[in-house]
Amino acid sequence: MVEGLHALPHLRGPQGESMAERIYAIRARAARMFGFSHPQRVIFTPGATYGLNLAVQRGIEDGAKVLTTTYEHNAMTRPLHAARHRGVEMQVLPVDDCGRLCLDALEKELAKGEVSWLALGVASNALGIIQPFAEACELAKAAGVKVILDMAQGGGQVPIHLEELGVHFASIAGHKSLHGPRGIGLLFVSAEAQPGPFLFGGTGTEGTMLEMPEEFPEHLETGTSNFPGIFGIGAALEYLEKHPVDLSAIRLHLNELEQWFHEHPALEVLPHQPVPWSERLAILGVKSPKVAPTILVDLLAEQGLLVRSGSMCTTGILPRFGAEEGMIRLSPPTDATAEDFTFARNSFAQALQALAQV
Repeated sequence: MVEGLHALPHLRGPQGESMAERIYAIRARAARMFGFSHPQRVIFTPGATYGLNLAVQRGIEDGAKVLTTTYEHNAMTRPLHAARHRGVEMQVLPVDDCGRLCLDALEKELAKGEVSWLALGVASNALGIIQPFAEACELAKAAGVKVILDMAQGGGQVPIHLEELGVHFASIAGHKSLHGPRGIGLLFVSAEAQPGPFLFGGTGTEGTMLEMPEEFPEHLETGTSNFPGIFGIGAALEYLEKHPVDLSAIRLHLNELEQWFHEHPALEVLPHQPVPWSERLAILGVKSPKVAPTILVDLLAEQGLLVRSGSMCTTGILPRFGAEEGMIRLSPPTDATAEDFTFARNSFAQALQALAQV
């Protein structure tokens, strides 16, 4: 990232050609990781939210009907909601008791022949449940429905082959499972997708034209490139390529903690229906029937345990499981140790004991 602070724009100066090659190599590495054969269509964005907005606002046609799901992050649902002024209709599909997309409901809606797009995430950011996204994409492809895939949760941790899935747009943040910096993301635009530019301005090429260049990536990348972010995500991708993520150890620790939560009368694990850890990311959601999540989180923070409370930027999934006032989410790093989990369990025990004495 420090190198990126001092880098000249590619194709300028004595290092211009090698800089262009370096940038292309980062696109190619990202394409390789996600089963995508068009590196020039790997677009650098300020993050997953920007990429999803671009896909929705410039990919989805006026008046189109879009299926999405109850578990989506607001980075997906808010752009879809905002597209109502263009006549875009959003229909929300339910999840089952395990927090997974109901494929039967999806298939039923697709069979009506009224849908143009399916917009869904790889996993729930609130509950960590890995969704049947591959099966959903297969159903959409068979029905001639185009797909926008949010990979912010799970991308880099679960296998995703975009061209096998037939995805038109896929967006991912650099700072989550990819372990890159904040303020950088990737948008994968399939060869079949022809979105218009989201922003207009300088690209460093075709400078005499008033229209944006037609070639990718310049067609969608406007203004000064975020070289520190691009170099940072490039280093992260290189590391992940050499050291693939293995969730087995962290899942064992989370399973033990979850069992302890189940046995504690003051806590409720979400979702209520057990889900095998092989189908979950390293995320564990709980709530207390008697204590507001913000109060419990503050007590945990005083002991040095940092967890998040609230709605997790989702509008539909928590009411489905009776957590209208919010939940508590634990999302430990994948290298967390047994000692870390002992500390977490003890912190919860002490916080709940203190509340019981009030």
